[in-house]
Amino acid sequence: MAFDSLFRPGTIGGLTVRNRVVKSPNTTATCNADGTVSRRTVNHYQRLGEGGTGLVMVEYTYVDDDASKSIHGQPGASNQNHVAGLGWLADEVRSTGAAIGLQLVHAGRQRFLGTSPMKSASSSSWDVAEMPFGVVPTPLTVDEIAGVVRNFGEAAARAYAARFDLVEIHAGHGYMITNFLSPHTNDRTDDYGGSFENRARILLEIVDSVRAHVPRSFPLSVRLSVSDYEPDGIVIDETVELCRLLEQHGVDVIHASGGHHAKQEWEASSWYMARQPHRWGWEKIKPSVSIPVIASGSLVTPEIADDILSSGSADFVSLGRAMLADPDWANKAREGRQLEIVPCIRCNDGCLERGLDQKRSVGCTVNPEVAEEGRFPLGTAPAAKRVAVAGGGPAGLRAAAALHDRGHTVVLFEPGELGGALNHARGSTVKQDLAGLREHLVHEVTRRGIEVRPVAADTAAVTDGFDEVVVATGAPQRAFDGPVAEAALVLEPGDISAKREDLAGRRVVVVGGGFQGCESALRLAELPGTTVLVLERGDQLMCGDEVKYDALVLPGRLAEAGVEVRTGCEVVAVEDKGVRVRGADGAEEDVETDAVVLALGREPSAGTLADEVGAAGVPVVTIGSAAVPGRVYDALHTAYFTARRI
Repeated sequence: MAFDSLFRPGTIGGLTVRNRVVKSPNTTATCNADGTVSRRTVNHYQRLGEGGTGLVMVEYTYVDDDASKSIHGQPGASNQNHVAGLGWLADEVRSTGAAIGLQLVHAGRQRFLGTSPMKSASSSSWDVAEMPFGVVPTPLTVDEIAGVVRNFGEAAARAYAARFDLVEIHAGHGYMITNFLSPHTNDRTDDYGGSFENRARILLEIVDSVRAHVPRSFPLSVRLSVSDYEPDGIVIDETVELCRLLEQHGVDVIHASGGHHAKQEWEASSWYMARQPHRWGWEKIKPSVSIPVIASGSLVTPEIADDILSSGSADFVSLGRAMLADPDWANKAREGRQLEIVPCIRCNDGCLERGLDQKRSVGCTVNPEVAEEGRFPLGTAPAAKRVAVAGGGPAGLRAAAALHDRGHTVVLFEPGELGGALNHARGSTVKQDLAGLREHLVHEVTRRGIEVRPVAADTAAVTDGFDEVVVATGAPQRAFDGPVAEAALVLEPGDISAKREDLAGRRVVVVGGGFQGCESALRLAELPGTTVLVLERGDQLMCGDEVKYDALVLPGRLAEAGVEVRTGCEVVAVEDKGVRVRGADGAEEDVETDAVVLALGREPSAGTLADEVGAAGVPVVTIGSAAVPGRVYDALHTAYFTARRI
């Protein structure tokens, strides 16, 4: 058995769980408008149970019909009408051998419906969420607090009636309970504000209410943030003391995470952040309590998860986005097939940017079937074909594997190294998750025995004996439109990995402060002794079509890495030992440098290969950035859905 620590049974209170792998309660937004469970909800969580997960935690569920609902498509446990559907969900998941828990929440100031009422500890507002709707928090009155406390207890009783194995109170991530716990969002002067004892009061009352409404044998979890990472917010010493108090009040397990929505980089850490960012926190909690601790936060690989358990860092591991990416994560890890795990790349594009933030259900860049389980199977093609795939980047690799699974004979044409644009992630801590995706995609092509021809795909090659052609040649780098001196050392972003030794200790100018330029600057800043300057002609960084979570994080990461940034500077020429820059006032100056990285983004391909193949009478389709320059999401989704149609 691989990763033995992950697959030993564990106990939470009186509940025995078949292994130590917990599915974190990610929002799916698949429920009906009235909070009742839908078939999509059941299919999603049942699939997670079938994938070998030990404990499946169902997403945050609102506890009353006043102000506790946070988002569209959210499940409810606020009245008896919810119990039947919750029971259906619990039974379906339990039938897989997994245990199932229900997380209970009050939205607090993180109510994203755009409607009143919004009730929190105080009027402290997060402008990103509340101001666009013209809705700001109203402080809960003492009588309303008593009602919320009672509502949590009654909702827990409904979870028990629905035959869940466990119930969890969500006391982290910036929702109502956290609004009380954090001095950053609690400026009350009554018994629920000020001192730590007062700020913790509502959570302890909620725990007592839950304990009064369900049998003592029914396990109770509390999920909390080890810190909200606000300068004036939750500190770890208070969190440790809070966990001691929670144990005394009858809590059976601590589910430790971190951050809140205004510090999203800590709550749903992006590919620019270190993995397991909250380990420092749960390792302070664990020796202070005798109940189990569940570790949570960017535990994307079996190696990381197993190390946490085998080292005694925590008792269970909780994975969220990683199991959106691959619901079979646990089974594959247990069987030693870790390279077959579809890795979460922590891009926050499918799940948040194009999913929940657009008022849709959750999605996933690397898993087109998430929240639509069973709707889009690859299936077997009605007739087997010979298919040529031109290009070995992410779109080509994904298409080749999917076409093979459809029953086609596939030949992949790639003159360079397989991986395409993903290759730049190797050897760097910046977006290290992309290096894992590259390794996975190459492995999937290799283990299927797909023929790879190390030559460029031309019209003659891909029309010789092939029934159909898929063009996945990517998008070329946008060219610099000024003069470039022959003696200058000029690179593209994709050259950085191969030139690391040459660039170490040098002065490097990155031309372009968009997504590509900022990412390139971070990679360069990793090199010992290298100084990096980003020149952006606009008035700010990241002004394009970037994922907003990257735009929020990258400027701060650049500052931490010591990268200098100058905006309002247009590079008009690349010279022998520098660049000529024109400022907003029209004045020009020379900036000395040893090397220049032109990070100007990508532009649409001329499309000549697809045109020539089509003219030759062979059916052809163009996917990924070869069709429209885009992100990893676009490459993998167009590859998958194109393969389904061939």
